[in-house]
Amino acid sequence: MTSRLPVPVRRRGMKRISRAALAAALAFATLMAVPSAARAASVYSVGGLGEPQLDEGARIRALGGAGVAEFGVDHFSQVNPASTAGVRHLLIQGTIVPTYRRVSGPGGTSESASETEVPLIRAVVRLPGRFVLGASYAIGTDAQFQIDRDDTAGTASALRIEGTGGIQLIRITASREFGPSLRFGIDHEIVAGHYREEWTRDFADPDLATSRDTLESRYERLGRWRVGVQGNLRGWTVGGVLETKRRLPLTSIGRAAGSMVTQGGTNLIMPSGYAVGASTPVFSRWRVAAQYRRANWDRSSLASDLVDLRPMQRVSFGVERLGRKAEDGASWRGRLPIRMGISVLEWPDLLPVAGASTIAGGTAGVKEWTLSLGTGIVTQDKGGNIDFSLEAGSRGNRDELGVSERFVRAAFTLQVGDDSWK
Repeated sequence: MTSRLPVPVRRRGMKRISRAALAAALAFATLMAVPSAARAASVYSVGGLGEPQLDEGARIRALGGAGVAEFGVDHFSQVNPASTAGVRHLLIQGTIVPTYRRVSGPGGTSESASETEVPLIRAVVRLPGRFVLGASYAIGTDAQFQIDRDDTAGTASALRIEGTGGIQLIRITASREFGPSLRFGIDHEIVAGHYREEWTRDFADPDLATSRDTLESRYERLGRWRVGVQGNLRGWTVGGVLETKRRLPLTSIGRAAGSMVTQGGTNLIMPSGYAVGASTPVFSRWRVAAQYRRANWDRSSLASDLVDLRPMQRVSFGVERLGRKAEDGASWRGRLPIRMGISVLEWPDLLPVAGASTIAGGTAGVKEWTLSLGTGIVTQDKGGNIDFSLEAGSRGNRDELGVSERFVRAAFTLQVGDDSWK
């Protein structure tokens, strides 16, 4: 998918990067010049794609994202709808994630940025007949960025490129226990969200008016199904999830001064996928959890000359030391759990290599490594939890893509149960 607007663009050095800094840098690397008109578009204008997000609360983030086999009463995973079947009454959960980034670019340049997002909000309630119903909002991808740079295409000017949006997910969940060891769950997941990219050029010549050009990507908000199952035997829990494929008709709208171009007939294919994992206690207070998650993106998922796609894969492993109970006379330090995790993520995006303007010049993938550490406390009425995690990692390759990034993320999750309402 391409969109041509009457805005000459040339690739220049970065002046400032903020908000989703690596996304901005990768997007910047795809901007190109042509003699009469340029693509006023980044790689993320293609279907509103962006950075893959981890749609989990702080507790599971601290375990590297290994939540598909989460089998408890007041702890559950966003990945597996079957995990909610253990909820006894009512739970409300929300997560906030501030992030700090440091991006290394060409020629030894280095830029920093920070942002805060709310990746997850969820409510779950138990109904008669051992049924559990829930609803949640989650961020699937984050495509927000901002670039400021000087430009000399035709005449001196200052150019700002801003992207907002990404793929957002609304999930309606139903689950049920079948005895103490077996759970089933199903999600109807509505793929929502949008993407908007705006180019604003302020000319040094006061006689020239500021120009603004926009590109919007929209797709129909349709739903798909996710089915999950969990089994528990002798302390071992095994979980699995299947995700169905969904075709989303995509429309691209480009606007410039006095003109508008609408382009349809393109589809974004949300791919099928799955997640499998297990958890088990070791020793008296320790447990380990592992998970493999895959989304089957491929070249047929979206037609574009700015980005190619491959399967997204995340491998997660976590270790948790459970806190002691206050009834056992433990100190407040002894009651705190300790959680540690590691994850490796392969982004689905295959992007143009450094120096290339389209994927015809070659592509490179993005791999992400993350280490995490966390803890949590139970509220005084024992009806809720406050969990915290700290994640540090790196992604990208400066030799292949022209940029690399190191990041630190903190996550805070507040979970309130029905005991808190009494």
